[in-house]
Amino acid sequence: MSKGTAINKNHKLHIISLDINDCLGCDKLHVEFSRADNVHVIIYDLDTELPNDLSAVTPVAQAILLLSSLTYPDGESVSKVPQLKVGRGSVSMTFEMAPSEQVEEVQSDLDETPCTSRQAERRLTARMQRKREASLRIIQQQTIQVTVERRFDDLTLLGSVSYRINGDQPHILTVPEFHAMFFVRPQYSHNFLWDLHQKCAGNWLKVILSDADGDAFSSYKDPENPFKTFAKLFYRRPMEPQDFFSKLAKTCVHVNEAVRLSERKFVLQVFDQVCRIFEYITFYEYTVWFLVPRLNNIEQLRPSTLEDFDLTKVRTSIRATGDTSNIYWDHTDHNIKDILMVAFQLALATNVNQSVLVISHLETLSQFITMQYVTASFMNDLHVKKRSDPKWFCHRYLQRIVEKALFMGTIVIIEYPSSFTQLEEGRQLIKCFPKKRKGSSRALQWEIFEDVVRDNESSLQFLKEATNQLAI
Repeated sequence: MSKGTAINKNHKLHIISLDINDCLGCDKLHVEFSRADNVHVIIYDLDTELPNDLSAVTPVAQAILLLSSLTYPDGESVSKVPQLKVGRGSVSMTFEMAPSEQVEEVQSDLDETPCTSRQAERRLTARMQRKREASLRIIQQQTIQVTVERRFDDLTLLGSVSYRINGDQPHILTVPEFHAMFFVRPQYSHNFLWDLHQKCAGNWLKVILSDADGDAFSSYKDPENPFKTFAKLFYRRPMEPQDFFSKLAKTCVHVNEAVRLSERKFVLQVFDQVCRIFEYITFYEYTVWFLVPRLNNIEQLRPSTLEDFDLTKVRTSIRATGDTSNIYWDHTDHNIKDILMVAFQLALATNVNQSVLVISHLETLSQFITMQYVTASFMNDLHVKKRSDPKWFCHRYLQRIVEKALFMGTIVIIEYPSSFTQLEEGRQLIKCFPKKRKGSSRALQWEIFEDVVRDNESSLQFLKEATNQLAI
């Protein structure tokens, strides 16, 4: 198979297993992933402070990013992974690609009409190309199993991976080549969005989050907000055809204008999808408005077009149901910000056909969910005496995130910093708990195992007992 030939078209990916050997705080780890769906929840508990711009916290999510994204494409980026010591260890993953639809071949190689030598050469070239495409279709119409390994014990291979298809001979590719072949379905491949996706390495939060210490939201003061920053990435002035004199240049202008307008349409589509996802996760108690003003010189009477909106002045307004007042980004509760950022990541990953998405850093949301549940339970114990009495309640935001992610067509890895998830019983969990290495006070050693969601009441009882002990 030639380099760069994508075989991910018309396929649905499923992660089967992951192995971590002597790296990322694990001696030897093998994890089996649930085949029920493509949303995987990783529970962790960590007291150690990690860099705020870290794409993933747990070894499992970091290993997945090392193998399936461009977050760490070379030796320089690998050396920045906090829990990875270059010079030893490896990670490997087995995943399955199942065809989502069949592709039929309608062209024929039977062409016996007379031709010149140049025409014959072109026919031969076209025939060879069709043979390559036919062999690729054979693979695409089958369910294939891919095992990929990335080693860190050889400094010359830090930017490469080796992979096998159905246990066949191993092949070696660079990380970007492997990523393009398996993990990004081709869409928007000839415009600015594709370049942006490559630079952001599948982690869209890098587009919009700041480098502020301790608080990723602290530098966004009203009216500035991360969604305004996102919209500015796609702001380009119209090109003037009269500045070019040749027919070719005019054609380029028309193409660039079409791309520019399609990008503006893409921004508005993302905003609309973010709004719908955000409303679903918050049980329709909140909505988000992206206020995109018209340009100053636009007549107010005629219908609006894509050209009329000023993407440099986008404002984000979050509203509670039934409330007409604007709550701008900087004045919003952080748990709501967390949900809005999750909605943004899900919308973008879907729109660019991203195959794997890691959602992390949900500390504020997990604290809010836990306190809301505990408060509701205590208040019900104190005040609810009869079935007819009004009850306090809480929302299962994480469950709503999982439900929405199920329909995104993307492998979604959710890192959640609490064992109190309120997920539906029976969902498989991967639990990661750190412990100190022997003889070391700083390096982390992880204990990782598989589990399932159990009755939430048992977790609540534990919290009640712990609270009572503190009260005593």
